[in-house]
Amino acid sequence: SRRKNIFKKTGRIIMTMQIKNRIYGQMSLFALLIGACFVAASWLCFINTGQVFNNPTLNRTISFLLIIGLFIGIRQYRDSSARQGFITYGQAVVTGIWISLVTGLVYCLYTIILYSRYPELLTSYLGMTREILLQMYGNSPIQEMTEQFFTAFITPFLIGLTELFSKFVNGLIFTLIIAAFLRKQPTQII
Repeated sequence: SRRKNIFKKTGRIIMTMQIKNRIYGQMSLFALLIGACFVAASWLCFINTGQVFNNPTLNRTISFLLIIGLFIGIRQYRDSSARQGFITYGQAVVTGIWISLVTGLVYCLYTIILYSRYPELLTSYLGMTREILLQMYGNSPIQEMTEQFFTAFITPFLIGLTELFSKFVNGLIFTLIIAAFLRKQPTQII
């Protein structure tokens, strides 16, 4: 009898893990789709304007896509067979973080490829950085030193990592808010 209970519990644990792995696989595919939408929006912006950085329209579009994607993704996970319509705040946050991370990785890779393939983007990026430094510091030794630092260390890879970090932090902030609205606990009967 005790042995049967152990086998039943072990079976339930394995089945639950398989369902969660399947759901996170689906969330990963969904996050890849959101990342592809980011890439499409950025590419359209690049084709039309020749720039992808310091573009308020692109930034708002990507933020909008991220908010909608997080809302749909967390709700989809909550309503899945694994969750049966219920999700805690913490589970919703973890799901949103996962979606943000995968989406950010897609956009990071795209950014690295884009800046590597189109070196004029990197040159333009460094020019914009130089203008900002001149506004902040004028023609001072600090400005010159900072400009040399940026020129030496700004690479497509670093810009891609910056985009990953940016999308992750934005996703985290949006997730903390969205999770509060989507959490749903089963009602307890007393």
